[in-house]
Amino acid sequence: MKVLRVDLTTGKFADQEISKEDCKKFLGGRGLAAKILYEENKPKIDAFDPENRLIFMAGPYTGTQGSFTAFYNVTTKAPLTGAILSAHSGGHWGPMFRKTGYDGIVFKGKSPKPVYLLITDNGPELKDASDLWGKDVFKTTDELEKRHEKSKAAVIGPAGEKLVRYAAIMNDMNRAAGRGGVGAVMGSKNLKAVVVHGTKDVPQADIEKLRETFKTATATVKEKSQAFAKYGTSMVVGITGKAGTIPTRNFQTGYFPDYEKIGGDTLVNGYKTKDTACARCPLHCGNLTKAEKDYKVETEGPEYETLAMFGSNLGNSNIESIMMANSICNEYGMDTISCADTIACAYELFEKGIISEKDTGGLKLKWGDHAAMVKLVEMTGKREGFGKLLGEGSRRLAAKYGPDAAQYAMNVKGMEFPGYDPRGIQGMALAFATSTRGACHLRATMYVPELFQGKLDRFTVKGKSAVLKDLQELFTVYDCMILCKFGARNAFGNSWDEMVTLTNAASGLGYNVDELREVGARSWTMERLFNLREGFSKKDDTLPERLFTLAIDDGPSKGAVVNKADFDKELGEYYKLWGWTSEGIPTKDTLDKLGLRV
Repeated sequence: MKVLRVDLTTGKFADQEISKEDCKKFLGGRGLAAKILYEENKPKIDAFDPENRLIFMAGPYTGTQGSFTAFYNVTTKAPLTGAILSAHSGGHWGPMFRKTGYDGIVFKGKSPKPVYLLITDNGPELKDASDLWGKDVFKTTDELEKRHEKSKAAVIGPAGEKLVRYAAIMNDMNRAAGRGGVGAVMGSKNLKAVVVHGTKDVPQADIEKLRETFKTATATVKEKSQAFAKYGTSMVVGITGKAGTIPTRNFQTGYFPDYEKIGGDTLVNGYKTKDTACARCPLHCGNLTKAEKDYKVETEGPEYETLAMFGSNLGNSNIESIMMANSICNEYGMDTISCADTIACAYELFEKGIISEKDTGGLKLKWGDHAAMVKLVEMTGKREGFGKLLGEGSRRLAAKYGPDAAQYAMNVKGMEFPGYDPRGIQGMALAFATSTRGACHLRATMYVPELFQGKLDRFTVKGKSAVLKDLQELFTVYDCMILCKFGARNAFGNSWDEMVTLTNAASGLGYNVDELREVGARSWTMERLFNLREGFSKKDDTLPERLFTLAIDDGPSKGAVVNKADFDKELGEYYKLWGWTSEGIPTKDTLDKLGLRV
């Protein structure tokens, strides 16, 4: 693996070959980036310090002839949380990046003026971006991809430039490395974009095996995943809405009677214009959509999380307003989840009388008021008025109004919740609490066996730690390869044996199941070590108090609440399974077994 080192302060480049030992131990993507961040970031530096590393990293599977090979990873210290952050995105940027001959980029420093990085077959070059600074994601992408023929651009918008703490890095216009503020770190470095165009062959140990797995995956998803291909993630609204576990009014409840108005049937049958897909994807789960009645907007999506968080979690059943909010977030370069949750926090602060129109610039914030919601999204992207504070995230928003307001910021470790109410899917309670990047639905999809498949009792947290640990290890491997999780579930059944086949065909590193599991465990533990060093501890592996005390008030999950005693006991069991102390600290024996020297 070859990594490009970029010092933005001096403008100098250097190539680094990653040792075969580190490739075997961390594979690539999220795992290798975590190792680099841990070794090179000074403890407790601010996320906006020029010395905070910003790491783009592909994996050995990215851009190969397998299926679902579009993804790349971005790792840094998160401005939203202060914890380690990895975010990933699909589309077409990742495969094109690998055609340049590089597998990763490590940025340090801060450019004295706005720049973008161009990488071609001829190598890297920093180019002036002064004319692009201030432009939105769509205009920036258009300009760069016209300027550099056949290239792909990963860019930030005004939100990243203005350091919105959940600003995203966007590629293919609407695809996002979304969570935690990777775009804000990019903006803090005066880096507007990374533009790539290559024609080199992507290394593949067994290209025929990868082509064979693509054919098998295509046949499998055509047979078993037609609904997902038609609706994409929007179909999940129907599942969580029907189960009464869709976040509603800032997680005051999980029951939203109007969920069908923001669901997959409404979106696909009323607004979809055509399918879209990432590179090498037989699923085509993306939806291009258009609205013309209440709002005039064309966008990609919205995905489930966006539908839930700008919909039910704001008491909003107007799907066109959600499409507009989604489009504005993409235009300015913002994570839809944290943006929507922070606005929901503001709505509840208004409801409780903690803030008023004086704070909001004259806006009355009432559940279901979608016009105010859309206005606040735009204000946040511009960092104007009340949007300046909304751009700080829910935890900092609530903190401004005193300790009594903190309970209304729905987050773990500073990261806002995605679209699953853990009172009605209680394995997710443990998954959210223990995720290394904060509340995250992609570190372990416990909602699949609990809700989608009904294999586990969703109303208890008891006995969930072993399943959770297995999923966390598996999904960490996906993020090291790096492989789309939708593809992994729909085409490969989340199978360790399938992952061994795919990883070895791509990398030639000769893993067995136990060795590949160890890659996941080692990378997860490295992230845990980073967070411990930054001051996180057992006290941060928890949930907002209301999820332990306020039961869902109506619907199919009525009465559900997370039992705190059961949660604490299961957390202890989880620590034991990982080989950690009762305080959540990896033991020396555990580190030795994983070959981690810290």
